[in-house]
Order: sequence, then C-alpha cells, then structure tokens
Amino acid sequence: MFGFQGRSLAPKAKLRYITVMLDNAKPKVFGLESLDETQEVYVTEGPFDSTFLRNAIAMCGSDVDLSCYDYRWVFVYDNEPRSREIVSKISKTIDQGFKVVIFPKTVTQKDLNDMVLAGHDVQKMVESNTYQGLEAKLKLNEWKKV
Repeated sequence: MFGFQGRSLAPKAKLRYITVMLDNAKPKVFGLESLDETQEVYVTEGPFDSTFLRNAIAMCGSDVDLSCYDYRWVFVYDNEPRSREIVSKISKTIDQGFKVVIFPKTVTQKDLNDMVLAGHDVQKMVESNTYQGLEAKLKLNEWKKV
C-alpha cells in the first residue's frame, strides 16, 4: 500500500475526495497492478468507476502523468457536458492524441456508477462511444453545453 483515498457520501460536500500518499514516488493511480497492457486501458476519474470496466484504472487526482507508460489509453471522464473543467480536460486529452469517451445525449447519468444503477451496459456503451482525433473533436463540440 502506497496511499489511500476517501470520498464523502454527503451529496453537497465541499470536499468530495481526499487522497493521502504514503510514498510520493508512486503515481496516484488505482489498479495499475492488474492491467493487461496488450489491451486498451480505460482511465476513469475515480476508483469506484474503474471497477465497472474491464482493464481499467483510475486517476486519483487530476495531476496524474501517465506518459511514462506505453499503453493504449482510453479516457473516460464523467458525463458532465455543462462542466467547463470536464470539457477542458477532454479537449486537452484529444489534443494529446488519446482516445476519449463521449457519452450519447440520451445518457443523463453523471458517472459510471449511476449508469450501472440505471441499467446501462457501461462496458458496451464505453466501447461504442470511444473517439479519437477529428472525430473526437466533432463529438465533443456536439456534446458540450458550455
């Protein structure tokens, strides 16, 4: 164990997550030890969401640098088209050449956990809504509401 993270269960908490690192030399990433690096690797925002996808990890903080790993990353951000922060992160990820998931407008849930609770097959949904390059930019522009 090199760190741990806690999440508030209060719906309107000012501080939703707290991450405590015991070894700052390790990346703030949940699930690296169980990856199949020959397959696409899904990168979610939180550890709980990563448990709903095969071959997934979670960034435990927005300052995670994954450039030292030569994996086929697919970034799965929360479904928040009105969030300037999320839209900006997705745009930067596209500009860096990575694949991203842009959820269909019919999906109203914010994160994978809520999508599962609503009855969605999130693995299938993520796989069929993964985009890269110009197609990703077009989908992002159609999806965002900011």
